[in-house]
Amino acid sequence: MAQEQLKLTVALKDGVITNVEDVQSGIKCGCVCPACGEPLVAKKGANRIHHFAHSANHNCEYGYESSLHLAAKEILSKAKKITIPPVWIIFPDTNKNNELVCSAREIELEHIELEKRFGDIIPDVVVYAGGKMFFIEIYVTHPIDDRKLEKLKKANISTIEIDLSKERSTMTVSKLSDLLLTDNETKKWKYNAVADKWLNKFYHIADKRKIIQRGMALHVDYCPIGSRVWRGKPYANFVDDCLYCEYCISFKGDSILCSGRQRISTVNDFKKLTNNQI
Repeated sequence: MAQEQLKLTVALKDGVITNVEDVQSGIKCGCVCPACGEPLVAKKGANRIHHFAHSANHNCEYGYESSLHLAAKEILSKAKKITIPPVWIIFPDTNKNNELVCSAREIELEHIELEKRFGDIIPDVVVYAGGKMFFIEIYVTHPIDDRKLEKLKKANISTIEIDLSKERSTMTVSKLSDLLLTDNETKKWKYNAVADKWLNKFYHIADKRKIIQRGMALHVDYCPIGSRVWRGKPYANFVDDCLYCEYCISFKGDSILCSGRQRISTVNDFKKLTNNQI
């Protein structure tokens, strides 16, 4: 779709985020493009979607993206509730199934701040809810990159990314509000402190077991669930047994992390143990 077909519905007026519905028609709207700073014309009529437009001889490559980004932050800043996505423990170095910690749920928002600096991190939106704080990042053209993700992990600040990059058509305020505030596929936790805490619990409880090559096979000796036995000694075949075992928490290099001795494969399994056992 050509860039000029994408309609700007939010702009800046005297430095304030402004919806096209709240200004006069034409050049008298007094608004400028959030990307290039050029004056905009408010086009409002009975048979068209109200939107801002640049002058006929001006082409702005990033006007729509910047407008969408601003509109998203404006909606979030005024929201009273939001549905946050489910929290999953993702085991990055194994084939083990991800573990659901918490389903998607609606929460009440206590306070919102826009682009407040936290050290060298400037999130799009800071959310305060239930006595806790988390970030929301609006992905229109640039997702959270690895460098920023590492900063978020180091700061231990849970962060939701809302992916609007595929919304390549005119966006109404109603549709954008649905994407931002309801449960849908555009919202995901890029980092979640609770999930990370649980993942570290799995790492802590597991035993490190060496992978041994014997001929063409890879074995792990003394398999705690007795996958195979040779002359009375239990072992596992790494490829056939360990790779898809519910107790294989991680495998890197020449070893695995195995929670089979403790019989822990889910969050609920931890609840069965006493503090002395962990």
